[in-house]
Amino acid sequence: MANYLTKSKYLSGLQCHKRLWNEVKHPNRAADTSISQKRKFDQSKEVGILARDHFTNGVLIDAIDPLVSVEQTAEAIERGDSCIFEASFIFNDVLVRCDIIQKDSNSWNIIEVKASTVNQTVKDSRIVKVEYLHDLAIQKYVLAGHGLSISKTKLMLIDSKECVYPDLGNLFIIEDATEQVNQLMGDVPSNVETFKTIINGNDEPQVLIGDQCKKPYTCPFKETYCWMDVPQKSIFTIPGLRWNKKGELIERGIFSLEDVPDDFALSEKQRTYVNSVIDEQPVIDIPAVQRLLSDLEYPVHFFDFETDNPPIPRFEEVRPCQHFPFQYSCHVLKSDGSATHYEYLHTDTSDPRRPLLESLFNHISPSGSVVVFNATFERLRLNELTVSFPEYSSELESIINRLWDQLDIFKNHYMHPDFCGSNSLKDVLPVLVPSLSFKNLDVVHDGLEAQALWDLMINTTSESKQSDMIEHLKEYCKLDTLAMLEIHKVLCGL
Repeated sequence: MANYLTKSKYLSGLQCHKRLWNEVKHPNRAADTSISQKRKFDQSKEVGILARDHFTNGVLIDAIDPLVSVEQTAEAIERGDSCIFEASFIFNDVLVRCDIIQKDSNSWNIIEVKASTVNQTVKDSRIVKVEYLHDLAIQKYVLAGHGLSISKTKLMLIDSKECVYPDLGNLFIIEDATEQVNQLMGDVPSNVETFKTIINGNDEPQVLIGDQCKKPYTCPFKETYCWMDVPQKSIFTIPGLRWNKKGELIERGIFSLEDVPDDFALSEKQRTYVNSVIDEQPVIDIPAVQRLLSDLEYPVHFFDFETDNPPIPRFEEVRPCQHFPFQYSCHVLKSDGSATHYEYLHTDTSDPRRPLLESLFNHISPSGSVVVFNATFERLRLNELTVSFPEYSSELESIINRLWDQLDIFKNHYMHPDFCGSNSLKDVLPVLVPSLSFKNLDVVHDGLEAQALWDLMINTTSESKQSDMIEHLKEYCKLDTLAMLEIHKVLCGL
C-alpha cells in the first residue's frame, strides 16, 4: 500500500515536522502507550459508536483495510445511502476516514465526533479546539478533491451543561464549524505537499524543541527522543516562565540553568529558583511554614480521593465528564504521634458514592484538620457530593470547613532545587522523604492511571486479575496520604 498521508499524520505534521517524520520512519522511538492513554482511545471509540444512534438509516463501513473501506464507501454512495459511518476516501495520496457523512440535498455534511465537552464563554458562545478544525479541514480537502460537494463541516461534542444521567438524549451537541474550517482551507494544499515530502524523505527535519512538544498534545517522542539530552534541572523547570522567554534561551543554545545570563529578565521568584539550583540550597520561609502548621488541629486527617470522569455518565444525576470518587485513603494522626490508616475502594460497577461516603464518615472525626494536597480539587468534589446527597450535607460541609492545603507550603514558602521547579506531591515526596517515591510503584503512578485501572478492575471477569488490580489501586492511593503524613513530619522538624 502506498505511503499515504493520513488524517492523524496531517495533524502530527501541523504540530511538528519532526514528530511526523518519526511516526513514519522511527515509530519505535515513541514512548509506550500508557493504560490511561489506551482508556482514552477506548472512550473515544465508545462515544463515536453512541453518536451513530442519533442518525437514522446510517450505513457502517466496517472494513479494516483502508483500500477495501474506500471501495465500500464508493459503493454506498453509488447506491444512494444518505448517511455513512466511517466512510473512507483517498485524494492526492491523502487518506481520511470520516466519523459521519450525511447527505444534504445534493451535497454532503462532514460530522466529526469528539469525546470532548464544549467550552463556553460568559456570553455562551461556543469555542472549539483549533486542532478539531484542522481535523475537519483535511477531511473537506480530500472529499472535495474526490468530487463530493461539501455543504457544512460540523463537530459533534459532549454537552456537559444540559445532559444529566439517566437522560442521555441530549448527550451530544452539534456545532457548525463551517466558517472556521473555511478559513483554514487555503493552507491545506501546501501543508499536504510539505508533509508528503517529509514522510517520503530520508532526512530528519531539524526542529528546535519548544512549545509544540506539548501542544496541542504531548508528543510521544518528547521524553524518549527529542528531550533525552535536556538536563533534569533545565530552563524548562523555571516556575511560570512563558514559552516566548524559553524560546529566547533555546535560540541561544541555553538549556542549563547555570548558563542563564544574570541580566536575563526573570521575576524575583524565578531568579530565586535559578540561584537555588546553582547554589544547591533550598529556600525555606521557616516562620511562615510554622505559622501554617500551627493552624492544624488534632486529630489530623491526611486525606485523598481518587475520582473518575468518563464522557458518558452512568450514575444518577451525574453529568458527562463530571468527577465522582471511587476510592479514598486517610491517615489519621493523633496528638500522641500514633497514626492509623483507613481506606475504601469500590470494587463493582454500581455507583460508588454512597457506600464511599458511609465509610468515610466512619473514619473522619467530627473535629480535627483534614489535610489535602490541592484543596481546590477536593473541595469541588465534596461540594458536588453535597448537591447529590443533601442528606449528608452537614457531614460534608464539616469536612470542607476543615480542609488544610499542604500544597500552599510548597507553592509559597518552600523551594528546593531538587523539586525541579515543581510543587507536585510526586516531586516533593522523594526529596523530603527519600525512602518513598511514586516511581517505585509497579502499575499506578498517577490519577489518570488509577482511573484506567479502576475501570478495568470493576469490569474484569477474572478474580485473580481483579485481586491484583485492587492491590495496585490501594497501594497507590495509600501512598498519596502516607506521603502527606511523612512530609508533615519533616515540616514539623524544621
